[in-house]
Amino acid sequence: MRKLHLFLMGMILLSISSLAQSSKNGKILLTLRNEQQQLLENATAELLRVKDSSLIKASISDKTGVVVFENLLSGNYRIRISMMGYTTSYTAPITVTESAGEVNAGTITLQAAANTMSEVTVTSRKPFIQKLTDRIVVNVESSIVSAGSSALDVLERSPGVSVDQNDVIGLRGRQGVIIMIDGKPTPMSGADLANYLRGLPANTIERIDIITNPSAKYDAAGNSGIIDIRMKKDQRLGTNGTLTLGYGQGVYPKSNAGLTFNHRNKKINLFGNYTYGYRMNMNHLILDRNFFNESKVYTGGDLKDNYTTSPFHFHNTRFGFDLFPSKKTIIGAVVSANFNNFGRKTVNASDVIDAQKQKVSTFATLANNNDDAQNVVANINFKHSFNTNGKELTADVDYGEYNSSSLSRVATKYYNLNGTPLQPDYILDGDQDGKLILRTAKIDYSNPLKEGGKFELGAKTSYVSADNDAKFFDMSTGIPQDDVNKTNRFKYNEYNNAVYVNFSKEFKKFNIQLGLRGEHTKINTHQIKGNQKFDSSYFQLFPSAFFNYKLKEDQTLGLSVSRRIDRPGYSQLNPFLFLIDVTTYATGRPGLLPQLTWSYELSYTMKNINFTFGYSHTKQNQNIAIARFKDVFPNLPSNDNVTVQIPINLSSQDYYGLTVSAPLRVNSWWNMVNNGNVFYNHFNGKLGSTTLNNGKPAFDIRTNNNFTMGKGWISELNVNYNSGGQYGFMVARPQWGLALGVQKSILNKKGTIRFNVTDIFWTNLPRATITYNNYIEIWRAYRETRVANITFTYRFGKNTVQAARRRTTASEEERSRAGN
Repeated sequence: MRKLHLFLMGMILLSISSLAQSSKNGKILLTLRNEQQQLLENATAELLRVKDSSLIKASISDKTGVVVFENLLSGNYRIRISMMGYTTSYTAPITVTESAGEVNAGTITLQAAANTMSEVTVTSRKPFIQKLTDRIVVNVESSIVSAGSSALDVLERSPGVSVDQNDVIGLRGRQGVIIMIDGKPTPMSGADLANYLRGLPANTIERIDIITNPSAKYDAAGNSGIIDIRMKKDQRLGTNGTLTLGYGQGVYPKSNAGLTFNHRNKKINLFGNYTYGYRMNMNHLILDRNFFNESKVYTGGDLKDNYTTSPFHFHNTRFGFDLFPSKKTIIGAVVSANFNNFGRKTVNASDVIDAQKQKVSTFATLANNNDDAQNVVANINFKHSFNTNGKELTADVDYGEYNSSSLSRVATKYYNLNGTPLQPDYILDGDQDGKLILRTAKIDYSNPLKEGGKFELGAKTSYVSADNDAKFFDMSTGIPQDDVNKTNRFKYNEYNNAVYVNFSKEFKKFNIQLGLRGEHTKINTHQIKGNQKFDSSYFQLFPSAFFNYKLKEDQTLGLSVSRRIDRPGYSQLNPFLFLIDVTTYATGRPGLLPQLTWSYELSYTMKNINFTFGYSHTKQNQNIAIARFKDVFPNLPSNDNVTVQIPINLSSQDYYGLTVSAPLRVNSWWNMVNNGNVFYNHFNGKLGSTTLNNGKPAFDIRTNNNFTMGKGWISELNVNYNSGGQYGFMVARPQWGLALGVQKSILNKKGTIRFNVTDIFWTNLPRATITYNNYIEIWRAYRETRVANITFTYRFGKNTVQAARRRTTASEEERSRAGN
């Protein structure tokens, strides 16, 4: 494998050196005025190639009304100019040659639109799904079906994204994806992250970026890539905002209301939002568990029927400002917070089966949880541009606190088949508190070079500390007794320091990017019970290389390779034993190791159709296992029918995948975006007496259709099919879904009403089989995937647009692991 890595890296470098170089010295200047001959600032100019009208670059006019496009290849171009309150205009064709140097395209006079500026609204819509060079973009605000949904709902409908029965988010058949909010990792993952995303309304999201092979500039975390959820941020000058109201009805009701505001002038930008929501969620889980001895003879089992309802109240808020002390400097700060309360009531009915497959007894469990989460992150940021060519310095400092508390009671009654008590009731109370603090800082420098080159370097440091305290009491006799086998306290500290360097350059026929990132990590943990301590320290290098070659004007070939790491989530290291019911536990593992991945991609783009073939090899693959308790903890006493959910390291995972993105304009009123992913996962590892050496091919197909019907009416139809696949010891079954939505603009196009129904036939439901030598579990889950939503949005304020900056902050990876 090491030889393969070196060979591919060498082939990239060899290809670079063997191709002819060509400089990019072209430059175009254009001046913009209105009919009164006033210079126009903040107009949007898009440089288009004359041959196919493809977008080359975009720019904004400055105070003098001048637009500048630099570092251009020889060719024929046209510029499209747009601005609120004015009709869109085009220049005549502009020719750039190597000898011409700077081309002055003269002055364009924009004509006022028929309506007044306050009445002008943007009517163009981005496609729901876009395939760009380095990522897939899901434009959430362009999706009618997403209205009234949660962020998790939108993710599950995104190309290649999956959510398994443990609420672990995967990408293109692989786990280990990093979830970010505005470039900053979320404060949770696993079930905690899923609950947070269920409480985040889709109408607060602008877009989702799916990056399968990130460069060295990003944190090295993310086995399968990065999913960056970009929240809405108003770009208009003056004071403006949006008001949103929504209601949904599945099996249970859901509702949300939100307000965003933005005040922007040439010296300051103030922004903020607040959203309140209520969602009653449901999960009906049915399990068929079968146990075997070493000779694979059936020894017994149980049938479980779990019905869980979860009322969820959430408050999400974000406030910040950007100061512009000079044209080249920006100083900003932002505080993000979410305060969530969610209850959980699970009614469990279990039938105990003997070796003759006869029911011999039953037990019923009632579990109640009252959980709270208070998460606050503050960020201070700085950006200075040294010139207009893109030479800049940025810096960020983050401080975040994540606090959680949980009060729980699990009460179990045991019965004979005639309904009489079999044994005394068992009641367990829990009182759990958790606190996690992260402190991160980073600095990045970018310096464009002559002839299309660019040099980037940066550094980052972080310190994360966590303290989890869990107390459990046996209440079976009515008198609290400390359960010493479950009460515990766990402390965790992690220090991480990283540096990176990136170099990129564009030539006439190809472009390259080479990067190297080094990260040093030091970890120490302390489990109070038994005074168990764990220390680890390691340094890793993470190279990356990207190469794109233009075969023809509309055909491009790309090759990329990178090495990545996934460190365990903070709570995945937590050794506490959590009781789900009397025969089912969940726990973490302090000795869980990080997984390391080499990832390769070969892509071919023809016009707007893209094919990407990917291969990755992961060592110490992290996997969530559901296994017999005795196989995981052979030294702890337990009954034969007790299982545990626990993160483990498998030996390796090999992934092969082909992804196709094919947008299609059927006619003037019907646009279609099709995405397909065919992949094969192969796993190697061992747990207990079971050796895993197996894989399974799978595929995921999605199509999104938009219909423009006139008079302000737009509709949308989405269909998806997932064939299932192999995920460690588990094999998932097929599932599919269909969603339909309709939208109408009202109130002089300032208001929008959207209605949709997701998973109309209630078929997008997960099922799977987990297989070991001595244990087989078959499960299926009924969730509220079918929901009818109605949403009203009203936009108010000025419509003069100024480009808003998008940026990431220091705590990218740390926040994504905070709830693992």
